[in-house]
Amino acid sequence: MKNRKNKWISGVVLAGIITLAAAGCTSPGGQNNQAAAPEKDTVYIAGMKFKPAELWINQWDTVVWINNDIVAHDVTQFPDKTWSSDSIQPGQSWEKAFGDSVDYFCSIHPTMKGKIMIRQ
Repeated sequence: MKNRKNKWISGVVLAGIITLAAAGCTSPGGQNNQAAAPEKDTVYIAGMKFKPAELWINQWDTVVWINNDIVAHDVTQFPDKTWSSDSIQPGQSWEKAFGDSVDYFCSIHPTMKGKIMIRQ
């Protein structure tokens, strides 16, 4: 009976060692070689401001603007206006993916400004 118990304990210990060894088998440096999937980052519109006004994201992440204000706003590239959202009504949202850093503003309320910055 004691011999059986020792074999069982040895088996459990061996299984634990194998599990720990397998868990340590990652690519060199412990890093995953797959590219990170794009994420969604949020900017809230409230009190006539973009919150946060400056947002750091990974390249090609999507930014979602949610209008929690009581009036309509838009999101327009600054200063060239090369892209712009439609009017975002209270309670609505708009989203866009970014490959480069960009400044933007609300063309309806030009004092509202924001910036998207890409992490390098």
